[in-house]
Amino acid sequence: MTMLWGEVEVYQGRMFVTQGRFTTGAHIADGASDEQLGQTILDVYAMPSEPWKNDRGPWREFCANVVGIPADRYRPEKSARVFQRMEKWTFGTYFDPDVSIPGDATPAELGAFVRRELAALEPDWPTVRCAAIETSAAGGVVVMPAVRTRLVGPARPVEAEAGPLLAAVRAALADSDDDRREHRDYLEALAAADIDPRLLRGAARLAVEELSTGTIRITGVGSAGNRPVEHQVWLGSADDLAAVCDEVLRMLPELRVEHLPPGTPTGESFGIKICWLAVRGSTVEEVAAAVGLEGAWEEGWEEGVAAAYEDGVFVSPPAAGWIFVVGQVLGAPMAADLSARLGAEVQFFGNHRVVDYAECALAVGGRLIRHVYCCEGVEGCQQQGEPTPVEIELGWSDDWWIDQDDVMRIAAAWSIDPHALNVTESSPRPGLLGRIDE
Repeated sequence: MTMLWGEVEVYQGRMFVTQGRFTTGAHIADGASDEQLGQTILDVYAMPSEPWKNDRGPWREFCANVVGIPADRYRPEKSARVFQRMEKWTFGTYFDPDVSIPGDATPAELGAFVRRELAALEPDWPTVRCAAIETSAAGGVVVMPAVRTRLVGPARPVEAEAGPLLAAVRAALADSDDDRREHRDYLEALAAADIDPRLLRGAARLAVEELSTGTIRITGVGSAGNRPVEHQVWLGSADDLAAVCDEVLRMLPELRVEHLPPGTPTGESFGIKICWLAVRGSTVEEVAAAVGLEGAWEEGWEEGVAAAYEDGVFVSPPAAGWIFVVGQVLGAPMAADLSARLGAEVQFFGNHRVVDYAECALAVGGRLIRHVYCCEGVEGCQQQGEPTPVEIELGWSDDWWIDQDDVMRIAAAWSIDPHALNVTESSPRPGLLGRIDE
């Protein structure tokens, strides 16, 4: 059976059937029968889409002539994928299938099925405009427009007071309203406003979103371990921005921040799709010699971590009592060898979700006292030693399988979640960057 797929969506209360954002679509008129809906789905899905994938002209024409808006303004409040596969019609939000009926259902049965499931789907009202607010270690806040979840310029540093904040939020919402114009990206916008991005590390962040319903939604989050915490949500009228800003000012002091004093040297976050060693105590030079770092030169955190994601190995400055060795060529056996050489506790971590790889190892006195290795193609998750308390908390079992998030949780308990290094004070000295002969 040829696979048929597309999306059934609701925009401002009207129903549309499309093949995604590459082709065209059709409006389901109010009062249309289940049979008409089902037949329209079949007709739209049968249209050839390949010739149009590099030419969105038909999609722009559909949005302009059928929906009645420019293509970049089409933001449905309900969207579900409806597809025919393995002799079934399946209804699911995005790629997560929820329910299905037989693939040989009549148009009337298909239409009734889709209409029922779409009616039960809760609307997710799209954002029309958005202003983002971040606290600064230097005091005050920085207000920026957000376009489709991406923070862009201009950046406006203001005092956290009613008048300046209101003017900045109003301007950012107006800037966000036009997502077809050229915007400076986040770092360029900060540089243009003479704002050091390091001052925003550990910030509390708020999103002021104007929804398609004419409602303002404020979502505020604090920072703990450089991760979002303490979500707060408030809804109000888009017609009263003064009240919105009053709520922002009320919410701000309740959100946790991790700002360090301006000028404090910090580490650099890493952790996803990378391997690293954490060494307790010792010195940068001793660790570099013990791992066999060759051709080393001094380098700072930011450059060192970036190089480690290529083909380099970075031995970091000390941070919170730990030295990190970051690079793709490392392995768990190195942890045991290094702990023997240095007489120190050494930990190894690695992850790469594409191959379902995750690994943690803890070595003391030249011996691996705990090792967990999981990877695609390997029978089961290999384990050595007794599980540690954090693993038990995460749900350890004999057939346990860890992922990248578990690796980060274990790292946080054993030493430091490297994602938190952005808000962790570091020695001001540079690290060492080089290579290890494989």
